[in-house]
Amino acid sequence: MNKSKRTILLMTALAILLSIMVGCSKDSNSTNGNGGNSGGSEQTGGTDANPFAEHIDISVSTFNIGKAFPDRNSDEYLKWMEEKFNVTFVDKVISYSDYVEKYQLWSASGELPDVFSHDIINSDTYYSWIKQGIIRELPDDLSAFPNVQRVMNLDETQALKVDDKFYMIPRQTYQEYDQWAVERSLVVRKDWMENLGLEVPVTYEDYLKMLRAFAKEDPDGNQKDDTVGLTFRSNAMLLPIATGTFANLSNSSWVKEDGKYIPYYASERMYDVVQQMRELFTEGAIDPDFAIMQTNDGIDKFGQGKVGAISIQATPNALKNLNNSWDKYNKDVKFEDVIAIIPESWVSPDGKRYRYQAITFWSESYFSSQVDDKKMERILHIYDYLLSDEFMTDRFYGIEGKDYTKQGDNYSITRDKNEEGEFVSIGSLYPSFNMFGSLAAWYQWMEFTESEAVDIAYGAELARMSREELKHRVENYEPVPTNFKVELLHTPAKAKLSAINVAEDIIRIMLAKEDPVAMWKETVRGYDNKGLQKAIEEVNEAVQARGLDN
Repeated sequence: MNKSKRTILLMTALAILLSIMVGCSKDSNSTNGNGGNSGGSEQTGGTDANPFAEHIDISVSTFNIGKAFPDRNSDEYLKWMEEKFNVTFVDKVISYSDYVEKYQLWSASGELPDVFSHDIINSDTYYSWIKQGIIRELPDDLSAFPNVQRVMNLDETQALKVDDKFYMIPRQTYQEYDQWAVERSLVVRKDWMENLGLEVPVTYEDYLKMLRAFAKEDPDGNQKDDTVGLTFRSNAMLLPIATGTFANLSNSSWVKEDGKYIPYYASERMYDVVQQMRELFTEGAIDPDFAIMQTNDGIDKFGQGKVGAISIQATPNALKNLNNSWDKYNKDVKFEDVIAIIPESWVSPDGKRYRYQAITFWSESYFSSQVDDKKMERILHIYDYLLSDEFMTDRFYGIEGKDYTKQGDNYSITRDKNEEGEFVSIGSLYPSFNMFGSLAAWYQWMEFTESEAVDIAYGAELARMSREELKHRVENYEPVPTNFKVELLHTPAKAKLSAINVAEDIIRIMLAKEDPVAMWKETVRGYDNKGLQKAIEEVNEAVQARGLDN
């Protein structure tokens, strides 16, 4: 064989070997056989040596995201997360005041973000979006994402499968029902109570007297008619005021009466409720502007020092937000020196005090059907990290080595301090925590732990007040009697009841002049036209058939 022939054979052999190597390389880089199928289902965490090799943009909407990215280049935690998962987070801004309308608009135009927070579980919208293919399902196999899998394996989450598929990830607020106990509270001006000689209220008459006095008896002593009795963080905090009259108002639950389950608003016990709510308003006990206020407007109004009480959560975080508003207007008076936490409502006719109780999550994470399997896998990796113990440490302490050091179980906080000598907050250092800090869960169970990080985040005294109030209520108050199996139950007619806005109807009756009970009876007859009786029938048939009455 001459030299030129040997050269040709050698080059041919090398070409064949190279093509085999390239083919093997491509095989090793493929994740699964599903390609871009947006239906998802069977993929796991991937098989790549580096599952984050390809850069991906992920669009996100969640309630506080408008504050998350003031300056991407200066947010070290954002840069760390984007580098860790090789992604860019693209924000689509919503607020508590407009998220429902924006999501409805985006769903109709095919512009929903890849990941978004909503509170539509078991509603007609939820099932409609599943049927129309607007939101995508999660993979069947979540074993590659153990922290996500843990949440999805909860009994209350399992009850939410649709045709044996999950279409959301619950955003847990707490990990135990009892931890909700201070979620409905009144924060009151105890200095105003002292000025007016008022005792801590117990009965409905006591509450009416106190709130009316705050509005009409010059509690701040400035000789002006410029104070408000009771305001609200949001309309969700309106009806719980009458929990003492009807406990199930607190968590808007179904109640068993005369042997069958009905929504709380179908009960005749609402007659006393609407009369009392009308009286509270006409007597001047309630903020005259409450019907037109946006969510969190009441916080600012309380901070201005013109409100005697606000219906709000009494968690450390909520108290801190109220404190921040107070500090804007009251530089010389400490917030914790002038407030007290009391029950949101009066003692019930049976002599008991009731406390709020709910399933462990409020709101859910959804994923657009336009998210393909590859992107869904990346999102699940991110969620698995956000639900990890490691992230929960990040959330309170920041970046290890920069903001804190750790030896064993002991943490030493080393982050910068402000001009007052106080540690700067994690949120001010890393504004992206306005997204990361509540995207996968609310993590509010961590607020009740006794630690230096909690004291720094919320203030030691406010954290202590919240913990003590939680402990007191768990030990002394009855949880609102609730059958959560019924709450989580889906029937077609029950899902359609989500269109009913009880708070809006109560507000209308509070502002009107006609007999409140007659107006309420007419309102409930209107609910019948929205399928109320059909829903009651379906629910009670399902309760009997499935043995849910226990």
